[in-house]
Amino acid sequence: MNLNQLRYFACVGRLESYTQAANELRVSQPSLTNAVHRLETELNLTLFTHQGRHITLTATGRALLQVVQTTLTTLDDGVAAVVAADSQQPIKIRVGCIPTVIGTYLPKILHEFEQAHTRQITFELHSVTTERVLRGLAAKTLDLGIAAVDGRQPGVLYHPLLKQPFIVVVAPNHPLAQRQQLTLTDLFPYEVLTYTPDLLIGQKVQRTLMRRGLGDQLNLTAVYPDEISIAGMVQSSTAVGLVADTLYLEAFDLVKIPVAVPEDLRVIYAMYQADNPQHAYLAELFNLFSQQRK
Repeated sequence: MNLNQLRYFACVGRLESYTQAANELRVSQPSLTNAVHRLETELNLTLFTHQGRHITLTATGRALLQVVQTTLTTLDDGVAAVVAADSQQPIKIRVGCIPTVIGTYLPKILHEFEQAHTRQITFELHSVTTERVLRGLAAKTLDLGIAAVDGRQPGVLYHPLLKQPFIVVVAPNHPLAQRQQLTLTDLFPYEVLTYTPDLLIGQKVQRTLMRRGLGDQLNLTAVYPDEISIAGMVQSSTAVGLVADTLYLEAFDLVKIPVAVPEDLRVIYAMYQADNPQHAYLAELFNLFSQQRK
């Protein structure tokens, strides 16, 4: 049994997927599978049950996962603390941020923070999806996440940054273009383009429509990965887009119309694991975010 086997098992156990774990760890799936199988053989334990192509942790596997995760966290945090104490290099805070926010006020705040901590802090920015932000925080490959989330995970600290309401976008010559506000029922005559349910924001749209009893009544095409693809289709058609109000829309010749929905489509949070070794700096960043909102 070696450290790589434990790290591989921890990732596969957390995701319950060899494919996703191989992608996250950037190793081949056969190598990952063989490492986990060797661990099971060495320990004489059955860690996963297999149902076709799907795997699930056994009760023994869940118990071992908790032990391994705790041990790896202690090891990684201890090594990071020793390296930081012995190094003159600034501490690197790895930030995963969704693209619609990374180009707005975030760089200004991070630069201001760096200037206040000269030679102490540096930031490494990654423009990624919400799903990758959450995975990065869980795997501790990211220290700070900026993303839209609906629920909260235990052990994670959250700070709301901004809200993005539901809006409809239409071409300037569209019949709805002169309206000051719309209801969802106003969209019945038109094809409605929105996000794929594979995304968290797409799932939020679907839940909102179902709660209002409209899930089966709209002519809905939910296959689009972002506002850019939706806006591009809407700009040259009679379709309408049901989207969040983001900066991506500014590049298109479209009319934005508020929708009477009693909730925001997306709330953007800053978040980090409470046991992150850089907790003090991250808490200070949260205070800076609060000051920017006043």
